[in-house]
Amino acid sequence: MAEINRTETFKIDGALIDVTSAILNNPTGTYGVKRDDTDEVIVAAGTPLTKTGTGIYTFSFDEPEGETGLTYTYWIEWVYLGRTYRTEHSITGAVEDDLTPTRLFTKYSTWIANEFLPLNLITPTATLEQMLENAIRYWNTHSGYKVSSMVAYAPGTKRVQLSPEFKSVVTVYPNTTTTWIWNDHPLWTLLGITVLDSVTTDLIMMSEAFRNYRIYVGTDFRWVYEKSDDPTVGGYLYCINVPNGVTGLYVLGTKRITKTENIKNEYILDWLLRYWKALVKQVEGNTLRKAGIIDIKNDGDTLVREGIDEMHKLQETLARDSRWVVLAKRY
Repeated sequence: MAEINRTETFKIDGALIDVTSAILNNPTGTYGVKRDDTDEVIVAAGTPLTKTGTGIYTFSFDEPEGETGLTYTYWIEWVYLGRTYRTEHSITGAVEDDLTPTRLFTKYSTWIANEFLPLNLITPTATLEQMLENAIRYWNTHSGYKVSSMVAYAPGTKRVQLSPEFKSVVTVYPNTTTTWIWNDHPLWTLLGITVLDSVTTDLIMMSEAFRNYRIYVGTDFRWVYEKSDDPTVGGYLYCINVPNGVTGLYVLGTKRITKTENIKNEYILDWLLRYWKALVKQVEGNTLRKAGIIDIKNDGDTLVREGIDEMHKLQETLARDSRWVVLAKRY
């Protein structure tokens, strides 16, 4: 989540002046700052600017979680010598690269700080955040943890876009299946057709042949998953021979932690925090070890080795315990 900071100055003939008031407010009083692409109100109308000096006022706001580089429109309403003025402005947030974290970091930073108490970490916050993202990337490339979802399917369509949290797809089940022909066909179909004339016989045989064909096609349901090159965009699930009447697909696959995800799953969160702690131990220990050059006695080497050992154990744990997508069929 990126923060945008703006400074506004008020001048007359080049000289800074103090205004009676300065707020964010458009002419209709509906917003102070809005997104240009969706018209979503980011800052409410009437929000005051903060005075930092003669004629100098500032305000700031956070971009929506997971979004960067958006364009915003804002209005400054200011009063001077009893007259009200309004000016329209536009601003574009900074575009972050793919390696820049965008998730809320506060709860994670609080946890890691408390974990090392009463000692205070000497590792900068930016480095801690990067190490957390390193742990997440390792999870995404090595984990086979399952994720499943019921995806809406419109009859007649050939593909469905999945959520970015699907790293791969293991199997797909339609919410309506075609039953075996002997279970739902009338008894006269099994015993033979007795009719008064050959025309009726032909019509019944044609309708039954078509019905049997549709049942056969439904039992030959097949799918292919095409992964997206962009991990923030979900891939497409292509389906053929979808059974008649299907309105949803149950999709079972492997889990990806997305760039903006607030991680809540107990197993994932437990592994990530412990792995992150192991990485922090290595950085902290390496810093202490370098400090030994100036004759400061510490156990930096011990801390580094401890962090490496814990990291390797967690990697083995992930390889062993996260392979949850195993389908078994009993005959």
